[in-house]
Amino acid sequence: MRRLRQVESAAVVDVVDEKFAAPAPVGSWHLEVLRLQPLLIELVALLSLTGVAALAFGRGLRAGTVFDEGVYLASLDALEHGQKLGSEVFASQAPGFYALLETERAIFGGSVVAMRVAMLVLALVGCIAAYYVGRCIAGPLGGFLALALMATSSSVENEAVRVRADMPSVALSLMAIAGALFAAKRRGGAGLLAAMFAGGALAAAISVKLLAVAAVVPVLAIVLRGPGRPLAAALGAGAGGVVAALVAFDASVLGPLWNDVVRFHLKAESAHIYGAPTDFRGNVAKVVGAVAGFHGLLSPFPWLVLVGGAGTLLAWRRRQLLAALPLWLWATASGAILVLHKPLWAHDVVPLSVSLAVASGLGIATLMVQSRLVPRVVAAGCVLLVAVTIAHDVQQTTGGESPGIKWAATVLRTRTPPGSEVVSDLPIIPFLADRRQPGTLVDTSWTRLGSGWLTEAEVLRTIDRHHVSAVIVGHNFAGYPTLLRALRIRFPVILRRERVSLPGEGRVEVRIYLPADSRSVGATLDHSS
Repeated sequence: MRRLRQVESAAVVDVVDEKFAAPAPVGSWHLEVLRLQPLLIELVALLSLTGVAALAFGRGLRAGTVFDEGVYLASLDALEHGQKLGSEVFASQAPGFYALLETERAIFGGSVVAMRVAMLVLALVGCIAAYYVGRCIAGPLGGFLALALMATSSSVENEAVRVRADMPSVALSLMAIAGALFAAKRRGGAGLLAAMFAGGALAAAISVKLLAVAAVVPVLAIVLRGPGRPLAAALGAGAGGVVAALVAFDASVLGPLWNDVVRFHLKAESAHIYGAPTDFRGNVAKVVGAVAGFHGLLSPFPWLVLVGGAGTLLAWRRRQLLAALPLWLWATASGAILVLHKPLWAHDVVPLSVSLAVASGLGIATLMVQSRLVPRVVAAGCVLLVAVTIAHDVQQTTGGESPGIKWAATVLRTRTPPGSEVVSDLPIIPFLADRRQPGTLVDTSWTRLGSGWLTEAEVLRTIDRHHVSAVIVGHNFAGYPTLLRALRIRFPVILRRERVSLPGEGRVEVRIYLPADSRSVGATLDHSS
């Protein structure tokens, strides 16, 4: 009887199990949804904040072009028409930058706006990498604040879409740091692949702009804190692969590239360059001014950095947030390089601004979870300040290309043969007019002329050798009277336009030198805008 009851009980249990077996997946599904809800909310918040950053950065898509953008767009145009980087086209930056520009042109197109859209996409990838870095160290709140502070920095906002090397190199640096953090948290193949990615991104960042070498410090600090040799070896393999690819691609012009990228900049270090600081104190003032922004101490960004730094120090006293140390080391290395770098320009400071933004965002995030009321109130005030600053910036409008620049481009289109070569110290004008430029003269910057790397005699020889159809003077050539006299002999017809606005440089007179057989026979036309 006892055995019969046991069998009956087992049968009842089986029936009960069968009866309630079907609904179990429904309950499990609900639990999975509940688990996913925070991630979905976080994803929506990330996409929304990235969209806001895109609006803030994207205001500059149709802004007037600065001198450097003209240099790089003219270089890209010369490469597209068969000239060779290094031997025929002067390399103002490391060769990786030109490989990046050619890739962007192939995907997005070669116009000013198209290239800026490509830069915007890369800047947003950098923002997402900053979010991941912050999230790894201080949770979702740290990630959001790291991204938001990047969008608050005026130097980052001004450079985000510029066709220059600064923002792309910073975005790649952030990707390298993100890859290193991922590698340090994983074991096995996934960690090694992430370390290889980090090494490749780091090498790519330096190949785009040499000042990105400061990012080596945080990447190594993160990787060496992990499993050690295997990750370091994978990091080196990734970096070596990128370097090998670049060397193989430019093998025939390594000598000229070394001259342009290394020897030229070393010579410029000891030269007095117009517009650049001349000593250590001047560099420090330039760095502080560029980080603070146009309004100086009235700008919110330096105060946010100050609060973030204080929050980090308080966390370190409690032995918390120690994983943020590599980011502050990045900022320290960037600052040290910048104050010693010559010639120093405001856009060079972008890596320091970004490193301070990401590190400070984590410090503010730690204040928000403090048990005491005062730190939480201060952090909440910072969040409000960030929101107000971004909202204000999004509503601002930017002017388009200067009417004087458009006038000069129109003159070139109508008074020079299609496909002909012209020389200009404002290279954006021939680019907009769809006219070619000799690759050796795409960069006529103060740095190149002031260092003696480019001389007046070389300019005239290039003009004669290429039989150019016009010469535009509106920037650096204007300071060389001997060159101007030689141009008047070769090109007696001169069209002028006064008070032409150059972004960040005030107003200048633009002169277009044309040969005697030009359609404006013997006339000198004066225009004012």
